[in-house]
Formats: sequence, C-alpha cells, structure tokens
Amino acid sequence: MSHLIRLVTALAVFLAAAQVQAESRKAPAYDARRDRLEGISKVELAGLAPQLDQGPVALVEFANMDADQLPAINVAMRVGVSADQLTKLIADPGNYPKFMPTVDSVEVLARSDNAIVYEWSFDLAVLHLRGRNTMTIYKTAPGKDSASRITIDSDEGDMGRGRFSIRVYPQSPKSSLLLVSMRLDLREANYVARQMAKAARSINRSANLSLTLSMALHLRQEAERRAGIAQPKGPLRGLDKPAFDLRALASMLSRGDLLFFNMTGDQLNQVSVVGAIDQPLEKVQATTRDANSFGSALVPGSEAKVVSQADGITLFDWSINLPLVGVSGRMRMKENDKQLAIDATSGALKGGRWLFELAPLGPKVTLVTGWARFDFSNSTWLLEKILNADPYFGVGMTGASEVMLVRALRSRSAK
Repeated sequence: MSHLIRLVTALAVFLAAAQVQAESRKAPAYDARRDRLEGISKVELAGLAPQLDQGPVALVEFANMDADQLPAINVAMRVGVSADQLTKLIADPGNYPKFMPTVDSVEVLARSDNAIVYEWSFDLAVLHLRGRNTMTIYKTAPGKDSASRITIDSDEGDMGRGRFSIRVYPQSPKSSLLLVSMRLDLREANYVARQMAKAARSINRSANLSLTLSMALHLRQEAERRAGIAQPKGPLRGLDKPAFDLRALASMLSRGDLLFFNMTGDQLNQVSVVGAIDQPLEKVQATTRDANSFGSALVPGSEAKVVSQADGITLFDWSINLPLVGVSGRMRMKENDKQLAIDATSGALKGGRWLFELAPLGPKVTLVTGWARFDFSNSTWLLEKILNADPYFGVGMTGASEVMLVRALRSRSAK
C-alpha cells in the first residue's frame, strides 16, 4: 500500500509540474501584435513640418498600465529620395545586414507577391539575438498620392513579440516622408532583455524608441547614400528652446509626449521634449525643485541624494540601479523664474546639460518643454558596446531619457 501511495504521489507531482510548465508556455493575456498602431496622421505631420525640417520627430504614446498595455513609438523624418526608391529599399530585408548594424544576417524562408518570411540574427557582447519576422507589403495603386505601407510582425525570437508599421508618403519626385511605428514586448524576449524590461516598464519604452529611431535613420542614410546624397556637416549648435505651434501639437499631446531631434546629418545638436501634465503649475514647479523626489522618480531602483543647497543652486548625487545598465553621477541644479537648468558635473553623463521650462495651459494643466544635449557613450560597459556598434541607438537613448524625465514629473506631481 505504501508503495502505491508513493507512486500516486509521484504521479500527482509529475502531472502538477507538467501543468505548471504547460501554463508557463501559454501566450500571455497581452499580445503586442494585436494592438493597433495608430501612427501620426497626415494633418498632424503637416503641423510638424517646421520640426521635421530640422530632424526626426517622435511621438511616444501613453499606454493603459492597468490593462498591461505597452506604448506605441512613432518616428517621422524626411528622406531625400522618391517614395518608390525608399519603399523598394524597405521591402528588401535580405539587404538589411549591409547597412543596419543591429542585423548581422537575414535568411529569407518564404516569399510571395506581397509577403516575406525571414529569420534574422545579431550578436553583441552578452547579447545573442535571433528571431523570425513576417513582412507584408501593401502596394499603392499607380498614380495615387497616398502612402505605401509595410508591416513587419515579430512572430518569435529574442526581441519578443510585436509589430512594425512603416509608411512612406511621397513629397516630391526627389523626396518622401518616412513614418515608422513600433511596439515590441521585451518581456517576452531573451533572458537579458526580459530582466531589464521587468525591472522597469521605462526600459521597454526606451528600447522601443531606440530601435525605432535607429531603423528609420539607417533607412534614410542608406537611401540617400544610394542616391549619391552626402550627409551635411556643420559645427555643433548651441542649446536653444524649441519653437512650435501649440495648436498644431494639441491632438498628439493628448496621446503622448513629443520629441524633436535637431540634427545636422548624423550629428545630434539637441533633443527637445514637449509634454502636458494634468496638474496645476504650482504643483509641478514644487516637484521640479525637489531633487530627492524627482531623481528617485525616474525609474524603479533610482535614487537621488542632495549634497548641498545654497544661493538657488542644488548639488545632488544620483544613481540608477538596473541590471547591466546601472549608472550614477553628480548634478548641479539651478532655477530662475522661468527655467530650470541641470548640469552633469561628474559621472556617467558628465558634460550633459538639461533645461526645462513650465507654462500653464489652464488652471489644472501644465506644459513642460525641455531641451538637452548629452550622451551615454561614456557610461556602462553594455551601453558602450551597443553605442559603438550603432551610434544611432544612442540618439534614441538620449530621447528616451528626456521622456523618462517628463514622465517622472508627471507621476510624482500627481501624488
């Protein structure tokens, strides 16, 4: 009898373990491929024309965290080739390894009139990534002045599940407008990416923005290289408050935060962020003045400690303790009547400078405008490896950090 009991018990344990394993393999309730990528409308793109003349523009959307959703990232930029030329380049993933540093190899598995199934791989330091994508090409009717559209579904692999939506709008016989929208769920990716994504949702958002911007910039660079267009060069510009028509941005600010990348060729002059916070001006101002609270609100695991305060100047030490991307340093914060200026005096972001200006949009809404220049090339080992492989990824990380600051203000001032 005891032998039978042990046998039954062992069988029960085995079945329970098998059930747990089966449940762990079930698809999660949230699937990033099913969420609609709304993008940026033609009317909204027209309102962004002055910013697009200076470089890429990104709309980082909000997401319903209670429903476990992830935000969509939308990046738009002008490209100096025809829409047909740019579309042909995008629709040929087999050539991506020739000009995209984050793709080492592509093997086309199947091809039809409007679809391509391919596997890709990328190796860098501790990151050994692979995956399988399905590209679908939606051709425009001849003579139609409408955008061509290409979607890429990330079906499986080390970057998780998700979707890209790429639109190419004709502007003239020698120019087009590229719009890349993306939502990837790194929580379903490889171990390293999962650990970072689980540590903070902002890591998933930052990675999505960096990947989207890198992809768009490399497509532009290669399309213009093939057309014989040289990248412009010029001296690094000073930091200037961005100019914009608030009425033209209103619909987008209700959906997310906007980033303006002022670039001369490959050189990033500055990145600007614009966001609306549903709190009175006085409350948001109080949050910006509190270095301890503001610094600690950046991402889970971040800390800030005030070192000294005198004559309107605050010195504080900061650190962000996340797997493989932890950074730290010291900053100097100075506030006058209209602006808040932060300078990184030592540490990972030494030499960086951030400026913020707050303005009331009504009794209960505050507009935050920020502009900055800094880089991550002298930070952690992993980030240095990634940025050396693909400098455009660093442009995206810079923008992601600006969004992180605005969202820290938004969450902290709501308390």
